[in-house]
Amino acid sequence: MNKIFLHLFFLFFCSVLVAQKDTISIQKLMDEAYSFEQNQPEIALKLYKQTHQLSLKANYNDGAYKSLLYSGIVYSNIGKYDSAKYYYNKTIGYSKQSKTLIGEAKGYVNLANMYQFKGDYPNAIKNYIISIKLFEKTKDSVLISQSYQNLSSVYNSFKNEKLVLFYLKKAEDYGTKLNKEQLGLLYGDIGLMLLRQEHFNDAFAYFKKSEVLSKEYKSIRLNYFTIRNFGEYYNSKNDYNTAIMYYEDALKLSDSLNDTFQKDDLLYILSGVYFNNNNISKALYYGTQALSLAKQIDSDEMLHLILKRLSTIYYKIGQNQKAYQLLEQSYNLKDSVINDDHIKQMSLLQTKFETEKKDKSIAEQQVKLKKQELDLIKSQKEKQLYFIASLGLILLSLGIWYFYRQRQKIKNKEIIALQQQQEIAKLEALIDGEEKERRRIAQELHDGLNGDLSAIKYRLSTLEESGLSAIDTENLTKVINMINESCAQVRSISHNLMPSSILDYGLIESVKEYCVKINNSDSFKIEFQTFGNYVSLSKKTETVIYRIIQELVTNILKHSKATEAMIQFNYREDELFITVEDNGIGFDKNAISKGIGHKNIQTRIDFLNAQLDVESSSAGTSYTISIDLNTVK
Repeated sequence: MNKIFLHLFFLFFCSVLVAQKDTISIQKLMDEAYSFEQNQPEIALKLYKQTHQLSLKANYNDGAYKSLLYSGIVYSNIGKYDSAKYYYNKTIGYSKQSKTLIGEAKGYVNLANMYQFKGDYPNAIKNYIISIKLFEKTKDSVLISQSYQNLSSVYNSFKNEKLVLFYLKKAEDYGTKLNKEQLGLLYGDIGLMLLRQEHFNDAFAYFKKSEVLSKEYKSIRLNYFTIRNFGEYYNSKNDYNTAIMYYEDALKLSDSLNDTFQKDDLLYILSGVYFNNNNISKALYYGTQALSLAKQIDSDEMLHLILKRLSTIYYKIGQNQKAYQLLEQSYNLKDSVINDDHIKQMSLLQTKFETEKKDKSIAEQQVKLKKQELDLIKSQKEKQLYFIASLGLILLSLGIWYFYRQRQKIKNKEIIALQQQQEIAKLEALIDGEEKERRRIAQELHDGLNGDLSAIKYRLSTLEESGLSAIDTENLTKVINMINESCAQVRSISHNLMPSSILDYGLIESVKEYCVKINNSDSFKIEFQTFGNYVSLSKKTETVIYRIIQELVTNILKHSKATEAMIQFNYREDELFITVEDNGIGFDKNAISKGIGHKNIQTRIDFLNAQLDVESSSAGTSYTISIDLNTVK
């Protein structure tokens, strides 16, 4: 029976190793495909097709949906939106089948991006909203923020500044959880919105914040949009020469960005700036390039705008027939682009209107029913006047009694709260007084006793050894060495009484330094660990925490007979958990409240409004301190 079990376990272990090996090889192949996306997209697509098939064989869901998704992104970047749409829908279908929620959400958000590039705003909005709901289920704050940011850009096409700013602010709510590239792009979008509202100084400030993050993160995408946004700023100020300089720099980066739609949009903008700057040949050159690229990516919105721009340019140079033809083509496209937008807006307004009308009707019915109910109650009260009057007196008496009782309870609570505040104030004063006394004693030891010992050492060192016997010379050397050891002990005591590292470097470094000093002993070793993101507290709070740790370690050294100990800091969201453990002999937990050391610890625990749990056995002792970071100062 044991042999069969071992055989099955061996087979299972081998299958796990094979699956892990397959997963790693698939991931390497996907990384190779990514490296070809920019310059050789056809090779990237072949490799993604291969990784998808391998992922299906290996039952590797992440690899399967990512291969489909990345294929769609490649097709979108080269302007083949029908193929991109096909792969995004395949991503969504596979992710639903395999119950991969994050893959489904990413499929919808990229599908929305594709619809936005094509100018199909109703479908873009629809898919962005679906993706946001899915990302909320996955609790992915970064992707929720990105989706809100994308949604704002859709409403920007409607010139709906109120909704643009609304969704940008919702995206900014998740700003602390974004990486530097995403946060920089968000700052740029907010700056553009403020620029359109002619808040030039505020817009420039956001562009500068984006520029700082761009220099730190070294991202081509963020650098591209940062430079382009400065072009937008100077263009809005009619400083066309400076704007052109920034736009041209951004254009140089556009090929590295590998985003055809963004490059086409920038060519269209450059055409307009050169036109405003009376450089008609450049305006025509960039307008023609933009038209060619718009036809390539099949974007009705861009075709409509560029044709209109070219019509204006040809009219300027006197080619009226050509200008008329282009303008006619532009308006034909405008009907297909703008009318859909108007229908969508009207549909939204109509839905809102119908909802408000329905709510109003329901409210009126509720008011009518309420009035009938009040009339019925009034009639019943008139019939039962005497009974109600008697009952009213009883209820009034009970009410007065209840009122005074509740009032007394409130007063009692206020008294308890005041007592608690006074107790906290006493604890704070006690701790402050103790720290001041420690600081005074430390200063006296350092400046007084240590100075005196140093002076004695100096005087002894100046004695002429030639007139001393060998024994006196040896004794003199021993005395000087003893003074050196005393000075070191005084400095150590002074530092323990008031460690300067808390003021200079904070709690974590102070505890590390404390552990290093203790580890100088061969008979006892202590380890210090930290987990989570460090949260800086006030120096008073950090000093109180340091004193607790110092007292616990002192108790371990004095009483536990331990050879090893560990201090662990664990930051979890708004809480800090501190664990101090040793491998000593343990103690009776019922007796710990009698010691002065424990009373000092409990005083500081009460000051922090924290919780202390103690577990002790013959195998060692564990102290766990739970601190709510929202309540400490």
